[in-house]
Amino acid sequence: MKYKIILIFLLMAVLLAGNSIFSFDGMPLEYYGNDVYGVGMGETGSADMFRINPNLHNPSIAATTNNVLFSTATSLGYMWYKDSFDNEFRDDGIYMPYFTMAIPIKDHRFAFSFNSVASGNIENAKELEFASVSDTLQYSEINRLSTSLYKADMIYAHKNSIVNIGISMNYYLGHRIRYWKLDFEDTDYEDAKYEIEKVYKNPGFTVGISKKIGKISLGATYSSHVKLEGGITYKYDHTPYADTLNLVDDFLFEVPAQISGGITWKFLEKYKASADAHYQMWEDTIGYNKKTLKLGLGFAYDPLSGYGSWYEKIPFRFGGYYRELPFNVNNEKIIEKVLTVGSSIPLKSPNKKIEFAVSYTTRGDVDTHGLSDESIMFSFGITGFDIFKKRYKRIEHREIPEADKDR
Repeated sequence: MKYKIILIFLLMAVLLAGNSIFSFDGMPLEYYGNDVYGVGMGETGSADMFRINPNLHNPSIAATTNNVLFSTATSLGYMWYKDSFDNEFRDDGIYMPYFTMAIPIKDHRFAFSFNSVASGNIENAKELEFASVSDTLQYSEINRLSTSLYKADMIYAHKNSIVNIGISMNYYLGHRIRYWKLDFEDTDYEDAKYEIEKVYKNPGFTVGISKKIGKISLGATYSSHVKLEGGITYKYDHTPYADTLNLVDDFLFEVPAQISGGITWKFLEKYKASADAHYQMWEDTIGYNKKTLKLGLGFAYDPLSGYGSWYEKIPFRFGGYYRELPFNVNNEKIIEKVLTVGSSIPLKSPNKKIEFAVSYTTRGDVDTHGLSDESIMFSFGITGFDIFKKRYKRIEHREIPEADKDR
């Protein structure tokens, strides 16, 4: 059964993307490494060492694993878009935010992670007309954008009594595909369309530390500034450019340097509070002129196994975060505000569970930006499946005594 669940999640890996009405201005959706447990706590927990934590944004957190760890998730839900002309539209989406695996060898941890870093996808169509002296021309204008940035990490962490240390070699790869089409109702007119595709990649690195001191755990992370190189392909399907043009550019996108910190406090045995902060230096990249901050706060109730009534055995988490997007619209900053809740379903084996979380997001303001969107996303994740470990055989061969022949 567990292999079927894993296969379903892996097949969803091709859908690593998120949607927003602000996608034409940049990549509004960003992922900061949280597993579904952390998502339910307001996307916090980067320093939570009181559980097996697959949040490898801080590579030193791999020290929390004592067995082979497998963790992945999928998120799906609805988005509602609005503009200043009272137009509204509902979209839907599904994507896989992360896949992680960690292998412990004594005090050493080796891990691999593949996750979405940022994305922004949208498609719209407008029915328009052009009135001339003799006729009215009806046509459709179609705009489509697909933008995604992914990151593959090779991680090493050392579990140490003084402080846990981790380093991650990151490899970024992404694309931006801009599509436009003019579709005339009258077949006497020739339709026009073009597509511009950018593909980029390059390596970077991340270092992190973490430490548990009594009922408090702390963590800090630094990720490097990376310039992504690649090529641009222009595709035309109308006269006079019924052709494809390939160009190479030095830097097509830049990932900003980022400093992150977190703290988790465990109290009264069953409760936890976590706070995370992410500071991104976008002003050092081409096309951006600001530094941005994301602040998250979350709380969790983790009941002790086997104690209390049925309702006291149900884990519960809630939280929220505040984030400024790295670009402006109408010269005004865009604020993203999120509220989350979450819980878990424990499985038969220890440390194996299914997590789920619900996130409600608002982004932008119609009066200020002329656009806004809101979404509700449902996230489901699995943690703790050791896909290499075979079930322990508890049956041994034994001799069955024969009956006495004299009786």
